[in-house]
Amino acid sequence: MQVLETYAPRCISISQARAGPAAARNRAIRQSASPFIAFLDADDEWLPEKLERQISLLRQNKSLGMVCSHCLISASASEENRHILHNDVPRTGRLFQHLVRNCFVFTPTVVVRRRCLEEIGLFNENLPVSEDFNLWLRIAARWEIAVVPEVLAIVKKRSGSLSVTTPPQERLRSGVAALEHVAASCSGLSPVEQHALRLALAERIYFYGSYLLSTGAKMASRKHLASAWELQSTHWRALAKLALSFFPGEIYDFLARLKSTIRV
Repeated sequence: MQVLETYAPRCISISQARAGPAAARNRAIRQSASPFIAFLDADDEWLPEKLERQISLLRQNKSLGMVCSHCLISASASEENRHILHNDVPRTGRLFQHLVRNCFVFTPTVVVRRRCLEEIGLFNENLPVSEDFNLWLRIAARWEIAVVPEVLAIVKKRSGSLSVTTPPQERLRSGVAALEHVAASCSGLSPVEQHALRLALAERIYFYGSYLLSTGAKMASRKHLASAWELQSTHWRALAKLALSFFPGEIYDFLARLKSTIRV
């Protein structure tokens, strides 16, 4: 408490009606005046020198829109902590095609340049989840990103977190919507980046269609599985699931049980 009191003149507390993480972060960004923005959710931790290290990189390289880092996932008492490494990702540059394939950015590890947000916009408040992934991709579509290959933040795994409590259908739908928004709003992607985005969108739509099929929503699943096939003509899993959607329910259930047995 004594440490916090020394910073009291430089801090403000903001309250608003619950409207999701995107709205909360956007409110804080608009209230702030710093040329750099960082995010720290409840219970997560920044390690010493995190901000100093990352802001130094942003000041040295004006082409950087965002800096992130490796992180540690702090699990429950019954699980082991996980050190999230992304050694296959370049440390800096145009990283859109890497990011769209695998979101290597964890929100508490981020420091972003305010001018970058003024240019590409804030978090998409229409997305209940995946709003952070959506923003990182919009940044990566126009700015370079740097990855500090060290753990600079600790993410606490919480049973009541939004990512855990959000129903699967809403989480999958939001993941598709996040990439569709990127495709609609990022017109300057290179052919390689466009291809990577198309493949990633096909995969997200496939997972959504597969989930709908597993719940018995065959008509809705066919639409999404067909869309995944159209986006990626070699997506044989989407084609197979699309064919399965025309089977009688008891046959589909039998094949699903058989697949589960083979996996075991």
